[in-house]
Amino acid sequence: MAKKRKKYNKYRGFVIFAVGLVCFLAIAFNGYIHSTPSGTGAPQANIGNDNAPQPPVETHATVTDNTGSLNRQQIAVLEKYATLYAQTLQSMQPRDISSLYRDTSSAAYNLNSTALKVLTSIRGMREKDLTLEYAVVDYTVNNVENGSGKATVYLQESNTQKFRHLSQPSLSANLNHIFTLVENNGNWLISKHEHEEDFYLLTAECWDDASGSTNSERAEDALRIAIADAKENLDDLSRFQQGTYYTNLKVADTSYDRDRAIAYAQKWWNTRNYTDRYLAYDEFGGNCQNFASQCLYAGGIDMDYTGVHDNQWKFYDETLNNRATASGRSYSWTGVDMFYSYALISYESGLVALTDIDYNYAEKGDIIHVGAYYQWRHALFITDVMRDADGNVTDIIVASNTADRWNYPLSAYIYTAPRLIHILGQN
Repeated sequence: MAKKRKKYNKYRGFVIFAVGLVCFLAIAFNGYIHSTPSGTGAPQANIGNDNAPQPPVETHATVTDNTGSLNRQQIAVLEKYATLYAQTLQSMQPRDISSLYRDTSSAAYNLNSTALKVLTSIRGMREKDLTLEYAVVDYTVNNVENGSGKATVYLQESNTQKFRHLSQPSLSANLNHIFTLVENNGNWLISKHEHEEDFYLLTAECWDDASGSTNSERAEDALRIAIADAKENLDDLSRFQQGTYYTNLKVADTSYDRDRAIAYAQKWWNTRNYTDRYLAYDEFGGNCQNFASQCLYAGGIDMDYTGVHDNQWKFYDETLNNRATASGRSYSWTGVDMFYSYALISYESGLVALTDIDYNYAEKGDIIHVGAYYQWRHALFITDVMRDADGNVTDIIVASNTADRWNYPLSAYIYTAPRLIHILGQN
């Protein structure tokens, strides 16, 4: 770009330089104020194609109707709801969904609008900035039940959330929704909406325990209950993490292949392994611990049938069997609380693990359970651990089933009570 320039007198050169500087600053400022958010990474399926130019990614939503049963206005209502949800995720400010509901005084509307407030309020209580660079929400409609002026829509959501502190996007898939749409004066609106995201499920439980003479007052009480529970959990966690040390009293004879376990998690996080003997338990309380157990087994932890009841961990077939035989399955393979009991007790044979220790002992390949509102609810498989310059854990990255997630930060979960199960190996 460098070229020889003619000699000008000093005043003319100064004027040209000043004009050029002003133009450059004007162009740069105009580009800055008109810039749009874009991600630093592509969705997981495109990772590795470093030479391909990545288009800017903006927060948006799409609806795909596989049934062909919905009309344009019905699709528009669903797309608008998904867009407002994506914008809520991105900005951490709950968007107003009232224009999409037939009756804003109803329990259904107040429960759903409160769920968005629970999501943003609890994420906002974390130390990390959990606003997103962008969010993309995709709805896939799989079934529609049509009635007179009514349509019940069954769909699955996939979403991509690009958290600012992660280099790659966080992916979620196969999240079930049921929307009830009704025709009102020629327009289609939402009368009811249920789904299986953690923030909605927690809000629904708090709603059941809330009180108020109107649905609006009950919504305020449900939000209060959810926030109070989260504050208590986070305060307890903070006290536990301060200056806690653990003397390792357990020793494993055989090591654990963490990389193999993570490779299994990456392969199966958004689908189910029916190629072997495994089943799925999504319709029976969730597939989370089943998935986590499969990851451990893929990493070389053998099934353990030497004990009885809580003191065994196995899945040979679908039949429950608590006898010390290499057949059937144990509760601990698929149940969060039962797996914890097994990990706590097991030592002389089978899995060797440390339980209830602080985050600084976490490693990829470990398991973490999360809970809220006095109940352990979900098992997560750790795929990475983020640390600061002093080696202290700043966040934990997980994969899970039901909800199906990959590269997802623990800090974004609405279930705020954790317990770490650190895997040492087996005896």
